[in-house]
Amino acid sequence: MSTVVYIDGQNFLYKVAEILQNANLISDKQDLVSIDIKSLLSNLADDSSEIRYYGVKRICHNGKYGKEISDKAIRFSDSLRRFKNYLAQNNIKYIPKGSLKVRITDECKNCGYIDYKFQEKGVDVGLAVDLVRDALENSIKHIILLSSDTDLLPALQIIKEKHVKLSYIAFKNQATISLAKIADQVLYLEKQQIIDAYLDSLN
Repeated sequence: MSTVVYIDGQNFLYKVAEILQNANLISDKQDLVSIDIKSLLSNLADDSSEIRYYGVKRICHNGKYGKEISDKAIRFSDSLRRFKNYLAQNNIKYIPKGSLKVRITDECKNCGYIDYKFQEKGVDVGLAVDLVRDALENSIKHIILLSSDTDLLPALQIIKEKHVKLSYIAFKNQATISLAKIADQVLYLEKQQIIDAYLDSLN
C-alpha cells in the first residue's frame, strides 16, 4: 500500500446528509444509502489507493427504551446493510469498529419525558489505532483523512513524526483548524460536489 484513505463514517454521513436534506434530495439521514465516494477523492486518490470506511460493528439496544428507539434501531440496521452493500460493490472496505449505543439527551423536569438518541462509541479510537499501526509499520506513504474529529490529533502527530504525507479532506466552511494545520495539504469539498456525487450514485 502506498496511499490509504481513512473515512470516519458517521462523521462523514452526518455532514453529507445535512447537505442533501437542505437540497431536498433526502428527507432523513437514514435515506442516504449511496454516494460516489471515489469521485470526491479523485483529486487525491487513484485506482491503486485503498479506501477504508470506518463504521459501527453492532447496535447496542435491548428493547427497554420503547418502540420509537426500537424502530430507529431497525431502520438504522437496514440503512447500514444497504450502504455496506453499496461500498462493497464499489471496492471500498467497510471497517467495523465500536458500536452504536442509546444515550439520554434530555429529560423534561415537568412531565418526566426522556429523549433517547443513538450515539456512536469507539469508531474514532479504532480509526486512530489503525492510523498509528500503519504508520509505525511503514506500510504507507500517503494518508488521506476524511474526518473532522480532533480526537485523532495525537495519532496524526505520530504519523507526521514518521514522515508520512497527510492530506485532510474537509467540508467547505467546516474545516477543523487544528487538523488543517497539521496536514500537508487540505482539500475542500463543495456542496455541489456532494450533490453531484449522490445523484451519480443513483444511476
